[in-house]
Amino acid sequence: MSSDAASIRNARPEDAPLLAAAERAIARVPGRLASRPDEIDDDAVRRTIVDLEARGRGIYLVAEREGTIAGHAFLEALSLAVTSHVVRLTIAVHEGHQGQGVGRALMHELLRWARSNPRVEKVELQVRSSNDRAIALYRSLGFVEEGRKTRRLKIGPDAYLDDIYMALWVGP
Repeated sequence: MSSDAASIRNARPEDAPLLAAAERAIARVPGRLASRPDEIDDDAVRRTIVDLEARGRGIYLVAEREGTIAGHAFLEALSLAVTSHVVRLTIAVHEGHQGQGVGRALMHELLRWARSNPRVEKVELQVRSSNDRAIALYRSLGFVEEGRKTRRLKIGPDAYLDDIYMALWVGP
């Protein structure tokens, strides 16, 4: 799949070190990701790629621009039977590629997959209250705010960010 901004493909286990390194770069700016750079592990990323593929519990995609991975995203089904109709969305647009349509291209493909999967009825995500660009993208795709956890992330002495919970119903 491709758009003017990016071509989208399934992530491969060998992508894990590059994806983890990109997340560590993003995480160096407090509040961009919940994780700190030293909390992002290559092997954990690889396990997620393999698990989602092997167990059919979701999808993990990468976006490429001019031969370079510019972003990645995945949908992962929640594990309890009563929430198995819900997938959690995680997305990262790599440094230097923001504002160029990479996130939108990944979101379109993830949502296409979610809508075509009979087990998926709801897509949920968390976004930092400071990430206006991402919030605007999610709203433009139909996501609505379902809640907010105030002062959830402590990014410095007396410096906090809220987490906004957003969702999109894709089921019947």
